[in-house]
Order: sequence, then C-alpha cells, then structure tokens
Amino acid sequence: MIRIAICEDDSKQQNEIEGYIVNMESKEPIEINKFDSGEELVKAYEAGEKFAIILLDMQLIDIDGIQTAKTIKRLGDKSIIIIITSILEYAVEGYSIDAFDFILKPIDKEKFKNILIKAIDEIQSRKSGIYVIDTRDSILAIKLATILYIESNKRKVILHLDGKTYVNNESISDTEERLKNDGFIRISRYYLVNVSHIEQVGVNTLILTSGEELTYSVNYRDTIKKAYFDFAMGGL
Repeated sequence: MIRIAICEDDSKQQNEIEGYIVNMESKEPIEINKFDSGEELVKAYEAGEKFAIILLDMQLIDIDGIQTAKTIKRLGDKSIIIIITSILEYAVEGYSIDAFDFILKPIDKEKFKNILIKAIDEIQSRKSGIYVIDTRDSILAIKLATILYIESNKRKVILHLDGKTYVNNESISDTEERLKNDGFIRISRYYLVNVSHIEQVGVNTLILTSGEELTYSVNYRDTIKKAYFDFAMGGL
C-alpha cells in the first residue's frame, strides 16, 4: 500500500489531483488522503500518520508549503515531497527541503503522471535494494550490490560499477542521505563507497574488489574501520 497525501487548500485543484491519481495504473494499491492546510498535515504527522508521498501546494492559507515540509522533516520523516506551485521561484526553493520534484500549475496531466510514477519507482526501489537514477535520456534501476563507489561531480554524482559508469542528477549529500542505511559510507568530500566492495583498508587508502584504490580523508578513518569491521564480522 502506497499512502499519498494531497495538501492543497483549493478544493477544485485537490479533486483534480485526486482524479489523476485514481486513473493511474499502479502495481501497488494507493491510498489517498486529502488535507486543506499545512497545519492539518503537520497535525496528522504529529499524531503518528505516515505517507510515502506528499503532493504539497506551496501557497497555503496558513503555513506555506516550505515551512510545512521543514516541520515534517524535523519530525524525522523521509516522505517523498513533490512541490505543486504556480510560481517558478517556489520550485527553486524546493532545494531547501530536498524536494523530489516539482509540478507547475496549471497541471499537465502527462507530466504529473510521469513524476508520480518516478516517485513510486523510488519507493519500490527502497524496498528492493534497487537504486533508481534519472539520466537525461531515461530512468534506470540499478542493483545497489553492483555499485562499487559513487563520486561527486559538481551537483551530480557518477556511479561506478565494474566496467560501467552512470551519471545521476543528484548531489552527493542527497545520495548519501538516500543510501545511509544501505551499506554506503562517506570516505571523503568526493566519495561514497559500498562497504561490501572494500577488500582492504590501508593507512589512507582503500582497495576495492575491482582492484581500484581510493584515498580517504583522515576525518573518516574511524568510521571506515568500524563499518568495515562490522561488515566483516557480520559476514562470518
């Protein structure tokens, strides 16, 4: 079951969004919950409600969408947030709340569908050890176990597999947050490494199962050694 929250103070717009979701095909059943204000949505979270996806209007009558999202995130929630707005500047502000994507009003039905499908794919990937990346040409599903390490490249990351590389439109900090419970650790400002592919920990370098050698920052030495030790002991 995928629980989706629609937070929109315009009832007509709210019903339109609900209709788009209802008419979509999904591998999993979808439950839709509607909220007329940011305050209502926050209260639901404070009462223990959880939603996989939040479709969040930016111009709400009480607290705006940005503040609503920040409050929910302070509660430790990891929901996928999709911004809905008629003002492009609000979409840019979405970076401050790690928004998954944004939709401009008036809503284009096909674009809405594509973004929601991408969000649902992301949820399913979190459950199945799959990492979904969005390239310029397509959306790819990559098994986490096949990723050796991830390299920062400006506001994007390069995924290094054995003999292959892929570029994903995501910062290394956001990638680290997504993969922090999946066996990936930060070893420097520029690299995340899959612990299962570390073959040897040296004085200031790591040797991977591929034979590649990466330099790590001394600030991460203790974290690296502990993660590697825990993995090695767990594998015995």
